[in-house]
Amino acid sequence: MEKERNGNSEPYSLIISDKYYSDLDKIVDYIDFVKHQPMNAVKVARGINATMNKIILNPTIYAECENIPTKSKIYREAVYKTWQIVFKLKGNTVTILRVLSGKRKPSVFRKRN
Repeated sequence: MEKERNGNSEPYSLIISDKYYSDLDKIVDYIDFVKHQPMNAVKVARGINATMNKIILNPTIYAECENIPTKSKIYREAVYKTWQIVFKLKGNTVTILRVLSGKRKPSVFRKRN
């Protein structure tokens, strides 16, 4: 079905960056050990990963990432609650770059990339 929507004859391939995994670990550790909410940490991790897994089905439906403006509009973002999953869409390749709190200032985001 996604082949018909995006007009491509090939499915999307997925690359997940090390920074994504590092960001996710930090988020889970913060919720678990600082906030002392281990069950919530598990729910957040599952929700973020579920959202990340939906991206590959049809990455073109997600909005351009306003924090990384480009002419080619290859950077996009998906949102799970207050978390932004930033990814790059180039051809048939989806690269998951980061998962960051939507509460952060955009300038902080640009410095971290």
